[in-house]
Amino acid sequence: MGEQANPWECIEGKDIPATIELDPIIFCYIPPGAHVLDIGCATGKVSISLVSRGFSVTSVDINTEALKMTRSSSGSHNCSHMPLFVKATATSLPFADASFDAAVMQAFLTIVVSKEDRARIIREVCRVLKPKGCLYLADFGQTWHSKIYRERYINDLPVTKEEGSFLVYDQNTGEIAYVAHHFTEKELVFLLIENGFKVEFFKRDTFVTRTGNRVNGFVIVATKV
Repeated sequence: MGEQANPWECIEGKDIPATIELDPIIFCYIPPGAHVLDIGCATGKVSISLVSRGFSVTSVDINTEALKMTRSSSGSHNCSHMPLFVKATATSLPFADASFDAAVMQAFLTIVVSKEDRARIIREVCRVLKPKGCLYLADFGQTWHSKIYRERYINDLPVTKEEGSFLVYDQNTGEIAYVAHHFTEKELVFLLIENGFKVEFFKRDTFVTRTGNRVNGFVIVATKV
C-alpha cells in the first residue's frame, strides 16, 4: 500500500491466510446477477462462492500467484463462468466510476498498515460502485481478553505505532512477514461513513485464524451514499 514495497506482492500463495467464511447476509443485499468486485481475492474462496451462485465477479489482488490460484480453483470447481482476474492495488483501482453493483473485502483491511491507505481504499471502492451499491466487509476486531493478542498489541506497539496492530512472523525464517491490524467497532464505522458509505448492517462475530486462535470480528454491509 502507498509507495513502499508491499510484502503481499511476493508472498507465496499458499501462505496467504483465508479463514473467514462468507456470511450469508451478503445475499440479502446483492441483487441476482450483480457484478461484484472481490478486493484482495487471495486464493479465490469468496470469488468462487459468488460465481457458483451466478454472480459476475471481478477478482483483484496485488499478488500474481494468488490470482493464478484463484483461476485454478475456479476451473476445478467447474464454475459455469470464470471471474475476471486483475492484478491491481486497491488504493488505485483500474476501473471506471460506477462499474460495480457490489464489492467484497474479506479480511483485507487487516493487512493495510497505513490509516491513510485504508481511507483511500474505501474512497476507491465508493468511486467504482454504482449509486446505492453495497460494500460487504468482514474483518478482525481487537481481542484484548486474549492473553496472546493483548501481549502482542502491547509489545509490538513501539514498532507498529498503532494500538491493535502487531507483527506477524514468517514461521520458516523467523523474520517479520507483515504487520496486521485488529479494528475497533468505532474505527470501521467511521472509516466507512467518512468515506462515502452508510452502514446498513453490523454484526459482531468470532473468527478463527489460520493458527487456530479465536478472535473478535465484525461483519458489515454498507451502501454508497
